[in-house]
Amino acid sequence: MNSLSAETVKRFARERGADLVGVASIDRFNGAPPHLHPAKSMLPTAKSVIVIAKRIPRGCLRGNIEGTNFTTFAYYGYIFLQHKYYMSKLDYEVACFIERHGWEAVPSQGIGAHFKVAAVLAGLGQIGWNQLLLTPQFGPLERLGIIVTEVDLEPDPIFEGRLCEPEDCGYRCVIECPNKAIPKTRKITLNIAGKTVEFSDMDLGKCMTDCIRLTMHSPFMKKVSGGRAISPTAIDEVVDFYRMMYRHVGKLPYAIRGSMGCMEACIEYLEERGKIQRFKLPLRRRPKWEF
Repeated sequence: MNSLSAETVKRFARERGADLVGVASIDRFNGAPPHLHPAKSMLPTAKSVIVIAKRIPRGCLRGNIEGTNFTTFAYYGYIFLQHKYYMSKLDYEVACFIERHGWEAVPSQGIGAHFKVAAVLAGLGQIGWNQLLLTPQFGPLERLGIIVTEVDLEPDPIFEGRLCEPEDCGYRCVIECPNKAIPKTRKITLNIAGKTVEFSDMDLGKCMTDCIRLTMHSPFMKKVSGGRAISPTAIDEVVDFYRMMYRHVGKLPYAIRGSMGCMEACIEYLEERGKIQRFKLPLRRRPKWEF
């Protein structure tokens, strides 16, 4: 078999469009439940887990913030980026590159591993109180892909920085969540790779419901007496599908609109503190749009 180094894989991933790449050794997943342990759910001979990320352009939030459009983030920050094209293609290309060197590799969009936990174990960043992955390059503005492989690659050090500091920011994500889905005191604690990771025990049902409610209150939807929006058939079908899935599956990490409030508050805090890149102009430049 041909030799293959972590740096060679990372370089290939970046050449194909990855903005971030990290490697975790399989032993870092010890203690994970079987359905989230890559060696138990995806590849029994797994030795390494590669996590790749592509940034979400900050401008994709503009329409959501100012109430002008609700499609840019949905498509370029979520549907196309995560599910339809970019990440799936990138996962596939990296897996094929590894296999050309004689080692098996399994690309994944989150089946068999937890995106955010895998990203922490691969040294990409920290899980914030709002359950979003935060990286020092982009804050919460990235989407992830996973490649599990049997080649033994040198792992990256786990990120030791503190991007999310709820006490310092005043729990902005809790305050700005419009549907009170993020609790201030209720939390989840994980012990992974010798580190204690804590974040809010978010009510994803409330989070999902508010994304639907906001979409239905778009200023571009037809209004009836009382100002209530009537959603088109397409939106009705999506809403019905989400509600059906929620009844059968339970808490869903889906979002039609994007992380209203919590993501924006997080970006503002991180930029103000110089924890991530500062843009020429602030994220929110006008009074907050209300519906």
